[in-house]
Amino acid sequence: MTSEEVQISCKFVTRLPEQYRIAPTPIAVPGKLTRYGLSEVINHLLNLDPPKPFDFLVQGELVRTSLEKLVVRKAISAESALEVEYIPAVAPPSEEATGKHEDWVSAVDGSWAAAVATGCYDGTARLWTPGGAQLIRLSPPDVAVPEGASIAAVTTVCLLPPAPDSHPDGSTGCVVVAGGHDGVIRAWGVEVDAKRGGASAIANNETCNLFVGHVGAVKCVASAPGGERVASCGHDHTVRVWHRDAGFAFDENVSAIRRKTKKSSKRRKGDDGDDAEPAPRFLVPGVDEPPPTPEHLAPLGKELVLNGHTDSVSAVAWESVDVVWSGGFDHALKSWDVETGKNTQSYDVPKAIMGMACVAGGGRVAWCG
Repeated sequence: MTSEEVQISCKFVTRLPEQYRIAPTPIAVPGKLTRYGLSEVINHLLNLDPPKPFDFLVQGELVRTSLEKLVVRKAISAESALEVEYIPAVAPPSEEATGKHEDWVSAVDGSWAAAVATGCYDGTARLWTPGGAQLIRLSPPDVAVPEGASIAAVTTVCLLPPAPDSHPDGSTGCVVVAGGHDGVIRAWGVEVDAKRGGASAIANNETCNLFVGHVGAVKCVASAPGGERVASCGHDHTVRVWHRDAGFAFDENVSAIRRKTKKSSKRRKGDDGDDAEPAPRFLVPGVDEPPPTPEHLAPLGKELVLNGHTDSVSAVAWESVDVVWSGGFDHALKSWDVETGKNTQSYDVPKAIMGMACVAGGGRVAWCG
């Protein structure tokens, strides 16, 4: 008997609504059938007009070859009917719009449903509507940096939802977080106006917070569920966790950044006992004020420094509001408890990690390298 004559007994099942279900009685079909032929069988049994394309799963695997080859490869016994699940076929994605940039696009994030953020090597972050229209172009404030240092390239972006009760008037907004080659993380509060059928956004330097601590390029930023915390990692072998309200506010008058604090009557005393102005923290570590050397757990205001990697850390992802994962060029995959700062799990992997994702609530971590 040739392969064209092989018959396979199949029981077709589905989770689709009742109108797309057929009787679960086993049906003999030619073993040479592929996805297209099986789709014709289902359309015929359902008497669909016009016909609809279907995909098929056998033991959780999409059918991408003939049924006969699949059964042989998976060593499925022919003594019982083969259970084949059918689902609607998903058409290939089509391009809706193109957002032009002046240089390499280094990052994209669409975790906030109302907009998409991108980062570019031209030093800007951009916010787009889901349809591809540019809402705003965000550039870092002009500040003094040491000769040879670059604040141009944005290497990573993420979006935070607006803070609770921040828009009582019903308007919408978000926070765009961008990490750069200069080791600084910038966060802009953006107001989005979608009235009159259009859309626009407003942001300025007064809404820009700066998170200083990394030495070297920032490789990844990621928002915790709910957006109250942001994790970052970089070339300095560290993972850092920041509260969204921490950081520094840009002061255009002195080209420096000062830690954002609530108004207080306490003032720093000078050598002569008189009140003195607060000491500024500058944008780039090493300019006028060297960064402190962190211990294993070094809280700097509302910043948490997690040490343990021995090479550049390239990816971070949140499992929950209390647990963040990291991966790096040291072939290490690590889990951290952000409440205690402790490394709770660590795995060696065969390659340098370039990206990762976590299933919400835990249980599975995917990485690539």
